Amino acid sequence: MRIYFVFSIKEDVYNLYKEYPKALYSIFLEIYETNKKDIEYGYNLFKQVATSINKNKLDQEICTILKDKLRYSNNKDEHIINNIYSEEVSLMKIKNTHITINSIYEYTEFFELLNKFNPHLFVCDFKNDDYFFLSRIKTLV
Repeated sequence: MRIYFVFSIKEDVYNLYKEYPKALYSIFLEIYETNKKDIEYGYNLFKQVATSINKNKLDQEICTILKDKLRYSNNKDEHIINNIYSEEVSLMKIKNTHITINSIYEYTEFFELLNKFNPHLFVCDFKNDDYFFLSRIKTLV
């Protein structure tokens, strides 16, 4: 099971780190591993590199695009792809600060869809030490 955290990166930060994703990943890893006593530091660091996500708008737009697809369902704030042909099962939750995607595969249909909404999305899988910009997804498929 892969757990992806997707962050919307500020444009100036994206331009600075687009050729150095490992450095950006190191920043998010530091935030991810921040303990409770240093939470203010982690939050301030997060605000310097990431922008908020319009959760309600993105939830609605994804539902509109996928609502007629047999492989898609949603339950409140959860978007689910259960594609019997590709055997993909993925669950996506959108929050104001980030998006979480749980998937059984390294690639999920959600990546391509999210990339259409925002070209500055950065994906981190902290457990597998994996990271990439969604704008470069074509190199992953």
